[in-house]
Amino acid sequence: MHFNSTRFLIDPTPRRADGEYMAHARISCSRADGSEYDVQLSGDLAAFDVRDDAIACAKNWAREWLDARFG
Repeated sequence: MHFNSTRFLIDPTPRRADGEYMAHARISCSRADGSEYDVQLSGDLAAFDVRDDAIACAKNWAREWLDARFG
């Protein structure tokens, strides 16, 4: 099953460390008043030379995490 919802937001922005891009994901949700709160933070997942690879890794991790809990 694949998770599909606009309720959760995934921020896969990598951070730069030691010349590499560290993949990590922030999953958040919006409250009724429009403010956001964190649902899950991945921590560092893996290091990549290419920024887009780090983003893809983080998105994949987040989707799998959401599928496992809400799929």
